[in-house]
Formats: sequence, C-alpha cells, structure tokens
Amino acid sequence: DPHRPPAQIRRLQMKRANEIVLRFQLHRYSFRVKLSSMNNTTAKSAAIKGANAKPKKKIPRRITDSYLHNAGLYYLQRYAASTGQFRTVMRRKVDRSCLVHVDQDRAQCYALIDTLIETFIRAGLLNDEVYAQGLAKSLHRRGTSTRMMREKMKHRGLSADHIAEALTAQREDAGDNDMDLSAALRLIRRKRLGAFATKPRDRTKDLASLARAGFSYETANKALAMGRESVE
Repeated sequence: DPHRPPAQIRRLQMKRANEIVLRFQLHRYSFRVKLSSMNNTTAKSAAIKGANAKPKKKIPRRITDSYLHNAGLYYLQRYAASTGQFRTVMRRKVDRSCLVHVDQDRAQCYALIDTLIETFIRAGLLNDEVYAQGLAKSLHRRGTSTRMMREKMKHRGLSADHIAEALTAQREDAGDNDMDLSAALRLIRRKRLGAFATKPRDRTKDLASLARAGFSYETANKALAMGRESVE
C-alpha cells in the first residue's frame, strides 16, 4: 500500500520473511522426521529378515588325502575316539561329499579313510586299548553298571576284546572285587538315593532307578541297605 508509512511497510516485510523462514524450518524438520522413521523401519525390516534368514548350507569339499588328513586331525584334537568311531565320522564326511560331487568313487574314498586310520594308529593318535581303559575308568567313576559300560563301549565302536580287557584292567587297578556294588554306591551318592537322600524317599523307586541303570536287584538292594558311614 503506497499510503502506508515506510516503517510499517518494513515491519510487514520482516513479519512475512520470518513466516517464510519458520515455514521452511518446519518443513525441513518434518522431512527429517519422516526420513528417520523410514530409515528405522528399513533397519528393523532388514534386522527381522536377517534374523529369519536361514544360514547358507556349507557345500561339502571334494575328498582328497590332504582334506581327510586335516579333517581327521581336527576331529581328534576336539574329541577322543575309538578307531571304529573315527571311521564312522569320516565316512559320513565322504557320504555328504559324494552326494554333491557325484563323480567321486565312494569305495575309493573309503579306502583313503582306511589308509588314514593306519597312519594315525602308527602315530599313536588312535589307540583302542588306551581309549577303552580311559572310558571304562570314566564310566565307573560316574557309577555306571558293568552291563551299561559294555553297551556304551560297544556303541563307541570298541571290540569285545578291548571291552573285556578294559573292564579287567579297571577291576585290577581299583582293587575292586565287586565293580557293580562300588559303582552302585557311587550312583546313589551322586543321585542322593538311599543313605544319601536329603528327604524321605520311596525305596521301591530307588530300586527301580538302580535297575534302569543296569544293576541287578541283589546289588541295588545291598547298596541301598548300606549306611552312610560304611559307604563313605
């Protein structure tokens, strides 16, 4: 308006300029909020997809002498194993590899395993006699019955001869004429049965528990009848 004083015109101009700046700042702030929300949604979606994504299956490698040798060493560094158990583990690797690399001869791969086992036996990395004796000692210490010890040792790939020798050696080392009774006493101490119970228990249930562990009724009954002083 040409009739307005210059001072009033300047105030109006300043007011409009401030309104424009304020609207711009509000628009910029709103844009930032929307952008941040979109980024958060995208990040959450990516995280959810990542959490639900199935891990990619590792493709089995081709079977070679060096691969079997390194894989065998790595396994024996982590686990103690009998010859039979080691053969089973290595054959599984061969079976998985042959499903992918169909040009491989499974029989030839098995032959490589047999050669590797002979090498490891000569090097002392596989020794069924030592392994059987160590396993027998560990199982007896945990209160395992002779019958269950035989089953567990057989499951680990040990021969009947190695099992019998290991049980005989364990009996001689411990000076134990009744291995089952001493094992039953170890078990009732560990499971807090019989004289070691911390609260009243049903004797029938304790007998059943020992029976499931492979002990005869006579051995279980004798172990539960013994007082705490005689056991310790």
